[in-house]
Amino acid sequence: MISHTATSIGHANIPIAPLPVMSFDKLLSGSNIEIARLVDICKSLGFFYLDLTGARQSVLDNSQSVFQFMERYFDQPLEVKLRDVRQSVTHGYTPAGTYTGAKRGERDCYETLKISEAEMKAWAPQLPYSVQENITLFDSFISGSHSIVLKLLECLSTGMGLEGAARFENKHRPDIPARTTMVLFRYPRQVEEGGGIGHNMHTDIGSLTLLFCESYGLQVLRPESNEWGFIAPKAGHAVINVGDSLRFLSGHQLSSCVHRVLPVTDRQEEHRYSIAYFLRPEDNAVYVDSKGRELSARTWHDEKYNVFREPHEKQEQDMVLTGGMERNGILI
Repeated sequence: MISHTATSIGHANIPIAPLPVMSFDKLLSGSNIEIARLVDICKSLGFFYLDLTGARQSVLDNSQSVFQFMERYFDQPLEVKLRDVRQSVTHGYTPAGTYTGAKRGERDCYETLKISEAEMKAWAPQLPYSVQENITLFDSFISGSHSIVLKLLECLSTGMGLEGAARFENKHRPDIPARTTMVLFRYPRQVEEGGGIGHNMHTDIGSLTLLFCESYGLQVLRPESNEWGFIAPKAGHAVINVGDSLRFLSGHQLSSCVHRVLPVTDRQEEHRYSIAYFLRPEDNAVYVDSKGRELSARTWHDEKYNVFREPHEKQEQDMVLTGGMERNGILI
């Protein structure tokens, strides 16, 4: 059950989702106990903290440098950031208000900069100039993040007794086209109410998400209670969650949990930053989705992103946005 805990953020009690903690060092060492825990967690809630204070300290250190980059980048005038628009859901800048928000009838309140794993691996010339100026940082962070989520896939494959082509990592092979992308989010400070709010409830499109965030806002919908709870920031840890594609690749054994982003008060009182690395399967990987359709990972990716843009009323007619996971549509 969700616990109601007073926090240090200066507000009244808010509901906190108590996530389990996994040790990446234990998974690296091949601990059968930790691998079994990973499988159990991914079959139930599908959300957990990952302790990275050991072998992957470099990724934690790089995340701090990325946060510093984000402050500089998003503080630029809008007309400067708009130069990085690529009309793409996997590359470049996207301004706030592009998608529906967490409140009925309102748009979102976040802006993003997307850097695809494929373009970073190639050090592609079309990468944003500001990213090219920090190419070593982003190359190191993306490669480090990629190795973490691939190791989690390997552990899940082992823990579920998968072999050969059925192993999850064999649907995420290097140099095979995929939509894997790093996304930098800023939820800008609002000086007055109105103008959009948060990030609409959804399940993630891909396989695994690795998230770094140092402030409150992310909420999960607990499947056993159908109640929302905030995820508390935890120093030295990333938040990991299962996405739709891994649920489908597992034959619906694993769970992708519905989540959203909301400010603790009626408006975003301070800039909120988060770094997400979205691991996605090969474009041509085929699975059965929540409607029983056989389709490719690329088709699911594109279809779901289109739904993000639709008004709430249309989203509620089809549960693509939430992957068919929530028992009741809950909008505020």
